[in-house]
Amino acid sequence: MDRKEFAQAVKDGKVRGAYLFEGPEENLKAAALAQLRKALLPEGMEELNETVLDAPATDALIAAAETLPFLADKRLVVVREHPALTGRGEGDDRLKDYMAQVPDTVVLVFVVRGKADARKKLYTAIKKHGNIVSFNPLTDAELNAWIVRVFASLGKECSLQTASLLAFTVGGGTALLRQEIEKLAALAGERNVITDEDVRQVATRSVECTVFEMVDAVVARQEGRAFGFLRDMLTSGEQRLGILAMLLRQYRLLQHVKIMQYEKKSVQEIKSNLGVAPFAAERCIRQASAYTGGEVRQAVDICLSTEMNVKSGKYNDEGALESAMLRLFALRKKT
Repeated sequence: MDRKEFAQAVKDGKVRGAYLFEGPEENLKAAALAQLRKALLPEGMEELNETVLDAPATDALIAAAETLPFLADKRLVVVREHPALTGRGEGDDRLKDYMAQVPDTVVLVFVVRGKADARKKLYTAIKKHGNIVSFNPLTDAELNAWIVRVFASLGKECSLQTASLLAFTVGGGTALLRQEIEKLAALAGERNVITDEDVRQVATRSVECTVFEMVDAVVARQEGRAFGFLRDMLTSGEQRLGILAMLLRQYRLLQHVKIMQYEKKSVQEIKSNLGVAPFAAERCIRQASAYTGGEVRQAVDICLSTEMNVKSGKYNDEGALESAMLRLFALRKKT
């Protein structure tokens, strides 16, 4: 079951038994749990009909689930980070068998950070007798629409184009995006419309976005600007080898663009096949236009050989990244 199916089941009043919330989108898990609380628990009776347990013993979990609701149809029992689902332990057979016996008077929700361990007996029991609800990252279109809706809830307008720019700048995680949206809305003051310029001036750049900006600077032969981006990333705690890996990924994307252009693929086909957000794909195409196919191949070789030499111990990572950057600039100066 995905998050949309679960939301519809809540709306239709068809939630029952045991559920497991798993997946990387913690913010969406929290939103789904809030939706479930609102649907199940009568106003003013929330505290009397909800129990939240952290990695509980089996006796405590079953006791909470067996407690009858008070002036409500169902209780809600939320179990966080149970070791029988996170790989740190194994639940006893009583807990596993109880998944087939969860009473109609309770909705039992297990919540784990990230993915649960599907090899565990409890996971198998929930899957058989209840539901596994996956909270995976939103697609680009879903994410942009979600950003527009969150801005609207704060009384601000945001176009899909601006939403796409914000997602590209900050990254696709909804928790961090919500923080950035609230910041942008607050700084906009009485102004109703959030613009691209607002995002560029205020939003916190992800490492991926900063590497894009760094390659833009290399393409434009702006050495000081490129090394400024590098300094910012290092100051914020990013590791040189990680930045180098991102730089290699970026030039490989440009190489894919050149290959697809050689194959006479359309711009739309290139965007679809790159596997990145449309806004990022457009920037990749623009960056690739500054290079010949051979130059992009050399750029990939510079990043790849530097990474291999650092990993093999031939180079110290201190200075290796900066050296690779200088070689990339030397490559641009030839054109």
